[in-house]
Amino acid sequence: MDIKNKIIEYSREIEIDSIGFCLAEPFYEIEDILVNREKSGFMCELESREYEKKIYPSLTMENAKSFIVILESYSDISRKVNNGDIRGNISMAAVSNDYHITVMDKLKRLEEFLQSQVECKTKCYVDISPFSDRAIAKRAGLGFIGKNSMLITNNYGSKVFIGYILTDYYIEPDDNIMKIDCSNCNNCVKACPTGAINSNGQIDCNKCISYLTQHRGDISNDLKRKMGQQVYGCDVCQRVCPYNKVDNKESINIIDPYPTYDSILGISNKEFKKTYSLTASGWRGKKLLQRNAIIGLGNSKNKKALEILEKYIYDIRDDIRKEIVIAIKTLSCIEGIELLNKMKDKEKNNQIVILIDKAIEEITNSNI
Repeated sequence: MDIKNKIIEYSREIEIDSIGFCLAEPFYEIEDILVNREKSGFMCELESREYEKKIYPSLTMENAKSFIVILESYSDISRKVNNGDIRGNISMAAVSNDYHITVMDKLKRLEEFLQSQVECKTKCYVDISPFSDRAIAKRAGLGFIGKNSMLITNNYGSKVFIGYILTDYYIEPDDNIMKIDCSNCNNCVKACPTGAINSNGQIDCNKCISYLTQHRGDISNDLKRKMGQQVYGCDVCQRVCPYNKVDNKESINIIDPYPTYDSILGISNKEFKKTYSLTASGWRGKKLLQRNAIIGLGNSKNKKALEILEKYIYDIRDDIRKEIVIAIKTLSCIEGIELLNKMKDKEKNNQIVILIDKAIEEITNSNI
């Protein structure tokens, strides 16, 4: 049995959902895409601008020959509890064990197996790498890249995590580039709340809600309103995709995909470490999720949100109090004025005092 088939057989033993192989030749096909995205202002702070490394694998590994690519599928089956609580939403990709750890564990086992069979150099990657994950997976024949920029597969839709091994050992590449594509479907383009998806397959990451929930800087009030109830990530474009009408294996949730906002705002560091930190949603820290929860309360159109916000109006963090003022203004309830005045009585930050005065004025005018 040749090395490729041995790897495939072993991948089944360690329950890898899908595996593919491609050559580590230059990715000339993405060069224009990268340049055009930057020119259009579509790139965000989390994206690398080291284009040469994305295009030329040999800059990362001398004599790079092949990529071994694996996919780990996940499910999005979950029901929202309807008991009157105001709840947010967390992407299904980020509520179970952190996929970086799950996929890397399988890659390491695969790497160890490969090195037991042949002498070679290897490097493993999940998410954080110099390369374009989806371009590599596409070349390996595991799927096509949809208009929402997601890798879309035959068996699992776009609900997959990608990992891969770069090696200087030649492995025969797969010759099964998918012939299907999005065709005339524009479901994701129409459904995106912020209009981040263009019909030509380009994504303005600075408008993408999934990115916004991970962005530590300022977010415009217009985009905040469009973030809806998202605490972390966003599944809108995937849920409307016809290729996602599949039943993937179920994962054990560590956190609730629909948490109450109060539970997020009141969570202790100890509890956060035991829950959110074990998932992909916790990588940017507790405060960012709390900020997103406050934005979600502002977007809830529910007066009960004021009762939750009131518990945290004296938070020691200036940026959290600032978000609370904006959320109360967004709710635009006349009852919010009393809460803002209560904040103002003890507020020592002059900028927040000014923000409170403007919020009171806007709420007053909108309720005339």
